[in-house]
Amino acid sequence: RRAFIFAASADVKLPNFPKPTHVFSQRACQLSAFIDGIRYSPTVDYKIALFRAITVRDAISDLPKINTDLPKKVSYKSSPVCHYQKIMRFYSNETIRDHCCKQISALTKARINEIPQTAGSDWRDLPNIRVQLPDGTVVNKLVYLYHDVKNGKTQNGKLRGVCNCASGNECDVGKSRQENTLIPWCLVHTANRQYQWSGLYGRLQFDGFFPTIVTNPEPIGKQGRVIHPQENRIISVRECARSQTFPDNFSFMGGIPDRHRQIGNAVPPLLAYSIGLQFKAAIIEMAT
Repeated sequence: RRAFIFAASADVKLPNFPKPTHVFSQRACQLSAFIDGIRYSPTVDYKIALFRAITVRDAISDLPKINTDLPKKVSYKSSPVCHYQKIMRFYSNETIRDHCCKQISALTKARINEIPQTAGSDWRDLPNIRVQLPDGTVVNKLVYLYHDVKNGKTQNGKLRGVCNCASGNECDVGKSRQENTLIPWCLVHTANRQYQWSGLYGRLQFDGFFPTIVTNPEPIGKQGRVIHPQENRIISVRECARSQTFPDNFSFMGGIPDRHRQIGNAVPPLLAYSIGLQFKAAIIEMAT
């Protein structure tokens, strides 16, 4: 989540927050926070807005499919299908820049290939199977050897734990760690302490919306819902830019990690525009 705080000295007009333009679910708008036992909430809470949420489909459905031979500039897949795409393409020609993805390991790719294209899918939907990677490396099944005192056994009566700590005993990572498994051992090991790592290796949904864009889209990172809705890959630089309202004629510099960092660290241009209008209004009010 991102927070914007407006502050001004006592003799200066404090700008208002921009009014919301798009509706989101109530769950997505829970922006209050507890700090030192005190609940802090936004000073303004709107219940309505003019437009529905911009979905993932609205943002990226006109961008072409990516393959390994994709050139630096490619053509759009279709004409704009919604107003948002028209805005993004207004100053652009018929080619797209930065529609490319970061490099990932063969094991990460194998995991992404197994994530279902259904709503809410993430690492917990990975099958526990043996897979052979393109270089011949064998990815093994994860072996559950310990009783999980919190979750018990599966419906089939099988164990769930991958470390002695699941049974309430002292953790022994050196003895229990399993490498090169399709289901990441580290996620199962710590899932009970981390809300089951919900969203890691998560697939976006066309009818949903983008979560907060970070500087490094990583399936096993803190914001792990970065897999394309229909393609078995991480979202591209341009798709991240679209989610942050950067128009298609905006160029990013450096390698792919640098470009992702520029997008993740940026204030979305359309949000900056809305905030700027409020600052302008406050200045004009002070001058009159």
